[in-house]
Amino acid sequence: MNQPLNLLKTLYRFELLANAQKLNLVAPSNSLILSETILIEAISILNELSIRPNELQKKQLVAISALLWTYRDPSWDGLKNYLVLFLSRAGFAPSSIMVDDNYQESQYSGSPSLINQFAITYEQATCEITVASKTFLVSEFQKQIWQSIDQHNVAGISAPTSAGKSFIILLKAIHLLHRREGIIIYVVPTLSLVSQVMMDFRNALNMFNIEYSLESTYNSAGTTTKSIYVLTQEKAIAAFAQTENPFGDVRMVVIDEIQNVEKVADSDDQRSKVLYDLIIELSNSSAIDHVVISGPKIVKIDELGTALFGVEAKKNETDASPVLNLTYSISKIGKDFYLNVYSDLLENVENVKIEYPEKIQGYGKVLYNDPFLGYVKTLMESFKNDECSLIFSPTSDQCSKIAESISDVNTGSDIFLEELGDFIAGSVHPTFPLSQTIKKGVAYHHGKLPFHARVLVEDAIRQKKIKTIISTTTLLQGVNLPVQNIIIRNPNLFIRKKDESVKLSNYEIANLRGRAGRLLKDFVGRTFILDEESFKNDKKEKLDLSKNSGKEIKVGYGDRYIQHANQIASDIENNVGNTIDNQEYSYLTTYLRQAVLRHGTNTQLFLSRVGIYLSDKEFERILLSVNKLKVKREVCSRNRYWDPVDLSNLSETAQLYQLPTSASEANISYKLNTILQKLKEDFPVYYNRYFGINNTNGFQHILRMSILAESWLKEKPLVDLFSDPYYDDASKIEKTISDIQNKISYGLPLLLKPLYDIKQPENMFIRFIELGAFLPITRKLIELNIPRETAIHISKNFAFTDIDNKYSVLKQLRDIKPQLLYWHQVQLNSI
Repeated sequence: MNQPLNLLKTLYRFELLANAQKLNLVAPSNSLILSETILIEAISILNELSIRPNELQKKQLVAISALLWTYRDPSWDGLKNYLVLFLSRAGFAPSSIMVDDNYQESQYSGSPSLINQFAITYEQATCEITVASKTFLVSEFQKQIWQSIDQHNVAGISAPTSAGKSFIILLKAIHLLHRREGIIIYVVPTLSLVSQVMMDFRNALNMFNIEYSLESTYNSAGTTTKSIYVLTQEKAIAAFAQTENPFGDVRMVVIDEIQNVEKVADSDDQRSKVLYDLIIELSNSSAIDHVVISGPKIVKIDELGTALFGVEAKKNETDASPVLNLTYSISKIGKDFYLNVYSDLLENVENVKIEYPEKIQGYGKVLYNDPFLGYVKTLMESFKNDECSLIFSPTSDQCSKIAESISDVNTGSDIFLEELGDFIAGSVHPTFPLSQTIKKGVAYHHGKLPFHARVLVEDAIRQKKIKTIISTTTLLQGVNLPVQNIIIRNPNLFIRKKDESVKLSNYEIANLRGRAGRLLKDFVGRTFILDEESFKNDKKEKLDLSKNSGKEIKVGYGDRYIQHANQIASDIENNVGNTIDNQEYSYLTTYLRQAVLRHGTNTQLFLSRVGIYLSDKEFERILLSVNKLKVKREVCSRNRYWDPVDLSNLSETAQLYQLPTSASEANISYKLNTILQKLKEDFPVYYNRYFGINNTNGFQHILRMSILAESWLKEKPLVDLFSDPYYDDASKIEKTISDIQNKISYGLPLLLKPLYDIKQPENMFIRFIELGAFLPITRKLIELNIPRETAIHISKNFAFTDIDNKYSVLKQLRDIKPQLLYWHQVQLNSI
């Protein structure tokens, strides 16, 4: 069928010229409205494509429909009815909502043709699902996922970012709970995703009037069979340190962004190991009705599911997205610049010579200087006022600099943004850059932002108040935000290249490009690459910008174990723990020892699941060595990433450590400093892994961090922490926020936990450090996924009763919520 190719070439050419004009790269000499000749041809081709289409034809249909709708003549009143029919017939019924401006409450506006109405009703009836008497219109692929979960224990979902995976998974979870009570476990990689998924579940629970507990952390004392756990892998695996089988009667486990398990065998990728170990624990210890693993463009995801859970998995995959993702790039040939548009639906790239080459700045370079930032600012000015654009930044430090440079693109005043900026200034620091740029509709998002600020930024984007957001990779995975344009200069994750500097992989770039445009929000999403030359790899081959790269993932420890079997055997024989010299393989030695302590005579069967096959003699040797250790087994099980040999050594010297146990005792920071100095000397591997702070040039950084930890656990608000004259610029503030989140709140409790498990197993002190709070009500609020700063504000200003009763606390919070500022209310959206 040659007709679609010719039409697509015409439409892509039209789209290219239209955007070249919009970006002021060529003279405005082309019409921005398609001709009736093209309309008539397109209707005919769409009709043919919509009848039992294959994957390629589905992609062609979406592309033609999206571009036809984007550049339609306003007088084409009947086009909507044709597109609704064609999209519904091809299995993209939800996309048809985007062409019906009068769509309301699950009802399309009427068609003048009764036959057309009947046809649409018939086609859409096959893509409806019903949950508790409520009917939802879904795509053919979403319906396939729904049925797959019903019919199989393990379902894998591999699809473009905008295929609507998250919505159908959430709806299926509600459906399962409506049919029978039980637990949902939803594992995501980031705190931003925790907040988003919890908010989505709260809205769904309210819609169906279901009373369920939403949890962002596991507490064995407060478990209930009516709980939905939305957890990072670290929070989820911590549950197995509290009890052997923390989750019972599990209706569904969802592992989102499953591609993060890929580097499990790498010695330096701790998060992959945690995710992999969590999956193995869940599959071994919990009765699970349904498992869903999901990720963008995972090749052979069924084989991955089988490898992870030990049962046959069902593959659900599609290459067809209901949103048209277009990739533009700027290239240079000789002295001329070209704007290119790429698509795997075209035989060749479409391009146009840029008539104003002086507008192109910084091509072939990496520094973000004034000429380049002025160039980016000009690009931002060319986008429509109702569009949101995301600029990818290589580093967190560069985010705020870009935001400040372009924040005068929008000079109009907006009360919402003015008040938001003032709130951020009042809760972080008066000169915090975000508080100023956001007033101009420009925000940034990275790992060094306080949690409450990230929540507020994401809300402002969803409210369509933010027009430009600058982000690092923190928005790469899963966060669903209505962004129409993405700007990527190059794939670098650095400004100045060093030996260890890294770049985004082809897979990550494809995932980032897929963030432009969202199902039910946008028909077209565009990515603009400003330096095509920078996307060549080390072999000088260009990245194929027309394709969405997939990846095949293999898991297990088998190959790495075979590679280091002799060294591991030697370390076991000689009772060697984690040392500076054995870091390449010591995690496997730790894994073996921990496995023997946990599983005893079942160890060999357990290890075979992860690709390690021990002989009886090898097993006996490990068993004999761990039985000689002078540490309680429960201490080892609670600290799975500490080697039992090292825990035994720590247990023998534990009396030398004076542990703080109360937030009210004196000299907490000095006690912490002393503990950290000794751990640094005696257990350098763990110290560097979890904390890694060193004193330099006579400056006592460890003591400074200990003082910061004391202030943090004593509920000192960030704005008070940053009132010290030391915090006179944004870099110091953001560095401290990063230290608090990564070193103090996360790393320090993991470093200190073995000591407390040995000496003070029931004490809550390291929990105070983790949460940044010691009062029971403040901790309770934070455990409900309320950001710390807001939790402190609420606990200071409102009295609570019966705080040990979670449902009582939730009711009181809902009563309090209307009395709070909007900015605090937003942070209670999952309540």
